[in-house]
This record gives sequence, structure tokens and C-alpha cells, in this order.
Amino acid sequence: MSSSARRRTGGRWGAVTVGLTVLGMLVSTTAAQATEPVRRTPPSGVTQKKSPQPVDGDLARIVARSGGSVPVTLITGDKVHVGVDKDGKPVVRDTEGAPRSDGLPVVFHTLTRQGKSYVVPDDALALVGKGLLDWSLFDLSQLVTLVAAGRGETVPVLVTYTDTAAMSRKAAGASGGRALPSINGRSMKITDGGRWWQEVRGKTASTPAAARSAGSLAGVKKVWLNGLAHVDLEQSVPQIGAPVAWERGYDGSGVTVAVLDTGIDATHPDVSGSIVGQVDFTGSPTGTKDGHGHGTHVASTVLGSGAASKGLRKGVAPGAKLLVGKVCDDQGQCPDDGIIAAMDWAAHSGAKIVNMSLGGDPTDGTDPMSQALNQLSRDTGTLFVVAAGNSGFVAQKVVAPGSADDALTVAAVDKSDDMASFSNRGPRIGDGAAKPDIAAPGVDIVAARAAGTTMGTPVDQYYTAADGTSMATPHVAGAAAIVAQQHPELTGQQIKTLLMDTATDLGHDLYAQGAGRVDLATATNPQVVPKGNLNFGRLAYPHAPVTKKITYTNHGDKAVTLHLSAPVSFADGRPAAAGMITLDRDEVVVPADGSAEVAVTLDGGVLGTDGAYGGYNGLLSARDDSGAIRLSSGIHTFLEAQKFPLALKVVLPAGATDARYGTATFTPVDDQVHLHAGPTLEAGAATLTEQLFRGTYAAQIPVTWRDAAGEWQQAQPLAPEIGLTKATTVTLDLRKATPLSVRYPESTETYMTSDSVNRVSATGQWTMGTVVSLGYGAGESHWWTLPTGKVSVGTLTHDFYSSRTTPVVTMRPTGHGVPTGLSARYGTPDAALSQTQMWLNDDGDPSFREASIPIPRLPVKGHLPVVDAGTGTPAELAKAHVKGGLVLLTPTDICQTSCDFARLRDERVKAAADAGAVGVLVAAPDLTTLGRPTELDQCADGPKSCPAVQSYGPLPIVTVPYAQAESLIKRIKSDRSPVGISVGGSVVPRVYAARYHDEGQIKGDAYRPAKGDLDRVDLHFHAARPGVVHQLAWMQFLQNTPTASQVTLPTLATRQTLTVLVERHSDAISRFTASWADHGADSFLTHNRSEANDLVLTGKDDIHWNAGPSVPGAVPDVRTKSGFSVGAGPCSGCRQGDTFYPTVYLTDSGGGRQALIGIVDDELITHDFTDMPACGPTPSATLPNLDYTCDFDLLNASGHEIERQTEHLPDESYLTP
Repeated sequence: MSSSARRRTGGRWGAVTVGLTVLGMLVSTTAAQATEPVRRTPPSGVTQKKSPQPVDGDLARIVARSGGSVPVTLITGDKVHVGVDKDGKPVVRDTEGAPRSDGLPVVFHTLTRQGKSYVVPDDALALVGKGLLDWSLFDLSQLVTLVAAGRGETVPVLVTYTDTAAMSRKAAGASGGRALPSINGRSMKITDGGRWWQEVRGKTASTPAAARSAGSLAGVKKVWLNGLAHVDLEQSVPQIGAPVAWERGYDGSGVTVAVLDTGIDATHPDVSGSIVGQVDFTGSPTGTKDGHGHGTHVASTVLGSGAASKGLRKGVAPGAKLLVGKVCDDQGQCPDDGIIAAMDWAAHSGAKIVNMSLGGDPTDGTDPMSQALNQLSRDTGTLFVVAAGNSGFVAQKVVAPGSADDALTVAAVDKSDDMASFSNRGPRIGDGAAKPDIAAPGVDIVAARAAGTTMGTPVDQYYTAADGTSMATPHVAGAAAIVAQQHPELTGQQIKTLLMDTATDLGHDLYAQGAGRVDLATATNPQVVPKGNLNFGRLAYPHAPVTKKITYTNHGDKAVTLHLSAPVSFADGRPAAAGMITLDRDEVVVPADGSAEVAVTLDGGVLGTDGAYGGYNGLLSARDDSGAIRLSSGIHTFLEAQKFPLALKVVLPAGATDARYGTATFTPVDDQVHLHAGPTLEAGAATLTEQLFRGTYAAQIPVTWRDAAGEWQQAQPLAPEIGLTKATTVTLDLRKATPLSVRYPESTETYMTSDSVNRVSATGQWTMGTVVSLGYGAGESHWWTLPTGKVSVGTLTHDFYSSRTTPVVTMRPTGHGVPTGLSARYGTPDAALSQTQMWLNDDGDPSFREASIPIPRLPVKGHLPVVDAGTGTPAELAKAHVKGGLVLLTPTDICQTSCDFARLRDERVKAAADAGAVGVLVAAPDLTTLGRPTELDQCADGPKSCPAVQSYGPLPIVTVPYAQAESLIKRIKSDRSPVGISVGGSVVPRVYAARYHDEGQIKGDAYRPAKGDLDRVDLHFHAARPGVVHQLAWMQFLQNTPTASQVTLPTLATRQTLTVLVERHSDAISRFTASWADHGADSFLTHNRSEANDLVLTGKDDIHWNAGPSVPGAVPDVRTKSGFSVGAGPCSGCRQGDTFYPTVYLTDSGGGRQALIGIVDDELITHDFTDMPACGPTPSATLPNLDYTCDFDLLNASGHEIERQTEHLPDESYLTP
């Protein structure tokens, strides 16, 4: 726990433990959010070794708390289980497709671009490609951030409409929210993603044209995620020339500035006299009070009086008035809809300037916040000054709404005019437009400190120092207020132009500094002003010369000679080809009180066939006779490369009918990222053609068809490498596809199958893949794979994971003339299902608990009579005389591809039980899955408000194929001798687990392991009393191959043994993980334990779970003969900065890793997996330094107090055991 943040709380508690898969140091470090204040580097001379930084701190924390992965729900109702890899990047651990009306498995497309990871189900991908659904809805980092913020119980969205009337329409499965007239939209929450998506999919067939005219998307222009943005002086104010403006009589008087931030400390002497209006958009119980500190700091930088420092620490425009819009909560989290509503309020409440020291993710400037900013700017003349973000000095990271065309987007420099290391760089993603626009001081900025907060580095009671583009932005907002006072006739965009034209060029590149550092001394006394637009826009191939003009106007009484140059560079910094930009003159004399015109010509034709196409940006610079730059005008264009038609043709297998085509994806794999904002998506067809830039592509399309027997078949054929230098046709011939399955020496059924294909571009800029998971169902799914050749550009991997079980139940009809076979299956081979109950704590964070739902079973041996009872109504059951036997139901009114499980259980199965039946057989024509009780119950008001745990039903439920059921019914109705069923099966099935990996190509091999090729592992689950092993999985690690995914195994009761057979591999490590719990009251699982065991299989191995006492200890690495090891997990006894982690493993006598014990998160203490209440303000990445003390009583399991033995360690040391 950090020395600056010890918590005091009452209560007594036992041993502190955290889940098995806590990711060590990841939970103690947080990636810098978009525009949060940046933490200071160590003092000079102090070295500090750092642990690897995760890409996403929110993800790392919540994954650590939830035991290895966190489920996020998509608007389609599907679930994606997200974890982190060794580098802290998001990875998909598992996918769960929500039921579709056709009953077919869901194909998920995975995409990594611009450092972001997305998972999109195939039936949504076409709507993404056509712009109806935004990529943000499937952004794993943003979705996990919502979960981490306690907002993941629903999917919050922003919806824009094609007309105002559509805004008032209601959508099934969604609840209404805030109206957002500036974007002709509103916020809403998808309260039941599956229902909402079924409405969309059922009425539109996922075609964009139909989607906009019917169903839940009627009248909708686009759906976006309502994400969370984040809040991102003595010397800095003179640095931008503010005192010179004051001397000229300009201090912002008469101008109103709105600050949209974390609120305001209205009692602070520096701002208390300036506030003219306040509105809270967060629903905070304290109104606009600033419980974070960011907003007060920003506001005082704009217009603070310096009263608390006797005038020393004035803001830039101390005469301006202040409107306060609280859009961010006290943790610095800012919902998009609240920001948009506040922008509208500010622009219509008299604000000439709006400061937004916040930001979301990098965008192309078409996101809802950017749209609102552009519209309000044009409608009201308001200027929005926005932070560029603090993600680091990396290209294409400028965040929304700073990515908007009309935003004045601000980068940060230090007090020596060097670029701040944290300041985001351009160009804008997508079109390569020049961003940021301007720079200002943003390092070590001292400004007002809100009472009770410790943001940044406090200087005294009234002031604190902070770094960030958040701190640079109010300098520019204050400068804009001064210009608005001097020139009240100017619009916001004219003020933006004037500030950029008069900025001081610091010699940094355009994508770092924009036009340069803001210069009020020049802006308040410009002699020459340029007018004109040098944005040439996006130009198609072939390219002809285009000319634009700019006019210089001299307001002085002397002629001015300007020396002109127009350096232009490609998106990666390379200078443009010679002759691309030409001026009609290199020097222009602008007469006194007169104007002069200069022509600028762009000729993309100089690039030829193989030139560098894409975005270009530059500056038309005008220098005076001394060589100093007087004026700068931005130049921008996007030059498209030559395009060729690429035709994709699918050939179906012989006898195929009813073919359906998913969304085709064309992904560039040669890393011409300057040309592509994303993959090209197109609604599928047997043959389709796309116009694409010259380059190398991978093309893929899901295909579904019925075979000659009428059963559904699926494939995801891939053309992994297509060189496009001319018109090209690619054929995907499914007649050459091979079935994707594993065949074992005995009869088995699919429990879980996952097939993933991953295509990575030449240097890893792009990753595109597909994942399909086939689970246990009423019958076997049929998946095919098309072999490919080897790739030469980038990489291609194919991974196939499988777990298959021997039958848990078998049935053989008996009696004269009965059918010979009956393919019977329970709804699941698991011993029990889990149900999660969730509620929000007082701090807004979610809490969960698990309940167990046992699955009723038939005897594994015996003979029972069977009768037909139609759909299962009470009248039919009474007529059928079901007592003591099995009843066969065909409830086609509630069972199609899946059953309405609640009605099946509560109406039909209950009625059968009441009539005396001992089991129920269910059949329907297209039935693929029985369904299950609700998986997640949301508790409105804490755990005591949770509903009772659901039951699976009063009788065993078994599915049988409809065709077999019809034959059996026909025999039953023949009135011949009675019909019976011989029942067999097993209490615990044998399981076959497999992983197959292809590198560089998809081989399409047949998987047929022989009995002698299998290693056997017996998993023994010891327990003092009955319980449930409710999570069980196997992973296989191979050297020089990607990290393995989990293969889930059937759950079972404790005190039982599960036999797992794995195909032998000479240099592999198998990891078995399990979580088990005793039964508590009301079916709740208590005393939760998890354990992982790594081993190199030897042919016959045993693992004994929970066989001995759990004690602290070390867990040695397991190594193969070649020395390969995957590592046991996080280290024990680690120190980072002022935080020491006294963690050791909890292990048993078998050497399994059960947990880390000790404090592994400096933000919370945990007791039995429940967060202890905090005694002070909730910490966050934006509130890192907490100046208060909390005391805990530490007791061991016997209730005796543990003596604390800790001491402060010097900053320069970094200790590992």
C-alpha cells in the first residue's frame, strides 16, 4: 500500500486473499487516460525501475479482481470474456453467442487496429461497414472501462436520427435517456441486448437499407457507444504573452467562458467572484461541487484572479466571467451524453468560449461529441477549445472531441517551449488531417486547488501543480477570451484562425505543435492577416493540378514584404515529392492598408504509380525580412491511390441448398495504414466485387448452407494473401473444404469447440480474425475449414480447441417394432449451472455472488416406460397416463431453435411432475439448444433485494431429435405393445481435450488420434462436504506458439474423479485450473477456492485437488525436457515505488497455485473477495495521491491480531525476491 494512501476503517477481518489469476503488478499501475493530469517523473538523480505498463489500466484492475477475465455484453446480447496478455493488452478468452432465430453458432470477427481491439458478431458486421453501427460498440477497452466504472449492467448508447420525429420513438429492449438536439439524437440504454438485437435482426435481416426503415433501428442514422471520456501559473501566463495583452487593456472583460469539467470550488478566492452560472450534468448529490480538483484548476488557469496569492497567480483572462458545467464525476469519468448536453447548454447560455480539458478515444472526427461540437460551432459561433490528450508522444492519438474539425485542439509544451513528452500527436486517424491546432504551456502548471482535494502536487492550501494538455487548454481558452473582447465581431472559427495564424513557430513538426505556441502579444496586434482555405480535401486517382488562393491583408501604415515557403510532409513525416506543392511567387509585398494574393497549386500527379499516397499536411509560412515567421496557414489533402476491382466468388459443395452469406471482409495486410481507416466490409453474396487500392489483402466470408440431408453446415473460407495490381478474381471453393472435428476411439459428443483464424499484417499494424465457438447442444454442429497456401506477408495462425465427452445419457427404445436409435442429450453434461447475482455498492462498483443450480438426472441404468403427451398441456398429460414413466413432449409453440426455458420448466415440466412423470423428453423440428435459467440476476438494492435462485426444473429434461421422436410417437400411437426406453450413461463422463495449431497456413488436416497417442490425467476432487467444481479448464502451452486459449471442461460435484485424455505432445505443458465451492444456504456457493496445476504429461498422471491443507509457499516452474517453461505467475514480495507487495502463494501439498495472499492492489483491501469499505475519497487513476490514513486490524484465521512489521524504503531502491 502506498505510503501516501493508508486507509482507516473499523471492523475485524481474516486472511486477505485474491483470486488465483491476479496479474501481479498490473493491478498497481494504470495506463494514462486520454487527458488526465500526468504524474511527475522522479526528481533528478533518482532512478526508478518500472514494471511493464498495461495498455489499459481499467482492464488490468477489473480482470485481476474477477479472476482472469471479465465478461462484457455487446448490444447483440453476446458476451465476450476479456483478459489481458503478458503485455497488458486485451485478449479474448472466450465468446458466448446469444441465441439466434436460426439456431446457428455465431461467428465473431476480431480486429486490432490503431492499438484497439474489437470483437463483432458477423450479423452486426455489415451494419458496421455501412455506418449504421459504430466500431465503438465493440471496442473491448471501452466496454471493460464501463464495467470497471460500475456502468456495465446495461449497454449505454448514443443514437442519432435521420429526422427529429424519430427521436421520440421507443425501441424494444432499450430504455430512453437524455435528448441531444445538437446531434439530433438521444442517449439510451440497451437493457436487454438480446431482445433489442433480435428485433433488429428479425425485421431487417441485417441489411442497412432495411435496418433504417423497420424495427428497433427505424429512423436511426447511427448508433454509438455512450462511452466515458476522462479529465485529462506564474511562469506560463507570461510565456504566452498575456501581460502584454493586459497592458493593451484586454483581460477578457465582457466575455463569458464555460468550463466543462469536474465542477468548481465556488468558495476559492480566485474564482468565487467570476461565476455567473452552474449546472450539474452528472447527477452528483453535491451538485457542481468539485470533489476531484481538475475543474477548479482549469477554471482558474482561464480566468483566476490570483486573489489567494496576492495577484501572483492570475489566470490568462482574469476579467472574464465563468459558466460551470459539471460533466465529470469525482473520479474524473465523463459520460459522453452528459458532455454533449453540457456543450449545448454552454453554447446557448452566453458562452463565447468553451474549455474542454477532457477527451475520449482517438477518432476521425465523426464521433457524436465531435459532431455536436461542429454543429454548435456553426450554429452559435461558439469556440470550443479542447485538449489533445496525454497518451504520449505517439502519432495519430488526438482524442475526441479534439479531433473535430472546428475544435481548437491544444498540445502541451514545457516552460522552455519543448514539446511535453505526454502530449498527443497527430495527424487525425482516418483522413490524416492536421491536428493538434496549437500549443500552450502544460507542464508544472500551478493553479487553484479545490478544497479537500489533492489532485497533482499540492503547493499550499490554495494551489496545486499539475501537468497535461488539460493544463495547456485553458491557456488557449483564456487567450481566445481576450481576442473575443478585442474583436467582439469575430466568430469562434475566426478567433481560432487568428490565434493559429499568429502562433509562434517553435520549430517542432506540425503534428506535434500545430501552428505553434499561442502568442497573445502578436494576436492582439496583428499587422498582416491571411484569409483563405488551403484544405484541398480528399482527391481521387488520377490526379490533376488543383489551385487555391490565399489573401494577405495589411492593417498597418507601412508595406510588408513576406517571404513564402510551403513545406509539406507525408503522414509519416517524409517530405512531399518535389513539385507536389508550388506557389506562384516566393515573395509578396503587401501594401499598407491593402491586400495581396498568392496562388497555391497541388499536383498529385507527380507521385506516379508507386508514389506515397495518403494524407499530406504542411504550412504556408510567411516570414518577414528578419527571417522570423509572421504568419502560418495550414495545408491539407488526402491523395487516393489507384484502385482495382477485386471479385470474390464462393463455390458451394455439391447438393448444397439454402445458402446464406455473412459479411465479407477485405483486410490490407501490407500495412498501408495511411490509406485505410479500417477493413473494407461488404454484405455477403455468392459473388461480390470491391474497388480497392493497389496492395495486398486477405479476404474472408462466412457461409452457411444445408446439405443433402437438410442439416446446416458452416464455413469461414479465407483467401489469406491476394496481390492486387490489376482486376482480380478470387474463388473460394468449398468443394475442397474438410470437416473440422476430432474423432476418437469411442463415441463422444461436443462439449466445447473453438475455431479461430488470425491474420496479422506485415508489421503487426492490423490483426483480423474470426472466432466461432460450438457448444453442447441438442445435436452436433457441422463446421468446415478450407485449406490455404502459406502466406509470405505477415502471419497466419489457425487454432482449433476441442473438448468432447462420452455420453452422459443414452437411450434405447424397447418393444416390438420400435426405432433402433434415439440420440438423447441433457441440456448440458454439467453437474450444475451457475447463476450470478449482481448489485452496485455505495461507491458504484459492481459486486457479484454465485449460486449453484443442480441439473436433475435420470438413473444411469434402468428401464422406463414412455408415453406421448403432445405439447404438454395439463389435458394432454392427464390423457397420456404419465405416472412413473418418461413423457415425450413436442412443444413446438415454445421451442423453435431454442426453447423458452422458463415456460418449458414452469408450465410443461412442472405439469408433468405433478402428473407423476419421472422424466421429460423434448423434441422440436429445428431445436438446437434447450436453453437455461437466467444467467444473471440484477439486484436493485443490494444483496438482500436479490430474487430467489432459480431452479432447473422438478424433473430431468432430455432432448431427442425430432425425426426420431416422430418415429417413436408413431409407434406409441399404433396401440401395439407398450414402448419402453432402456436408459444408460454415466455420472461423470470421460473427457477428450485437444489443441491443434497451424502456423503460416490452414492445413485442414483430419484429426484422428489413436488410443495409444493419448495421455491420461485423472482429476480427483476432495472435499469434506458436498460441493461443486463450477469451473474447470485445460490449457496447452507450446514453445514458439501464441498463448493458449482455455478449453472448458464439464463441471462436476466434489468427491468425484474426472478422467481427461489429451493427445500426446513431446514438448508441451498442460495447465489444469479449477474453481470449487461448498454449498451454502439457499444454493449459494461459499468458501470459494481456485487452483492451477502445471505439469508435463507422462502418460498417466493424477491431480488431487484440495487434498491437504492450504499453506503459504513457493510454486516452482514446470519445465519440459527442452527447458521450456510458461512461468508460475506473478512474483511474490515485489516493490514498486513506495508500494511493497507482501504477496506469497497459497498452495496445497500437491503444489497447485490456489491464490496470491497479501495486498496486491494499492486501491483496496479485500476480505473473502469483497472490498472493504473505504474511509476516505475513492482513489482512481485521476486521483492518485490520497492524503489520509486508514487503520485495519489484521487477524489470522484464529482471530489473533497480526503484528505489522513494515518500514519505509528509499525511492531509489527496487526490490524483487
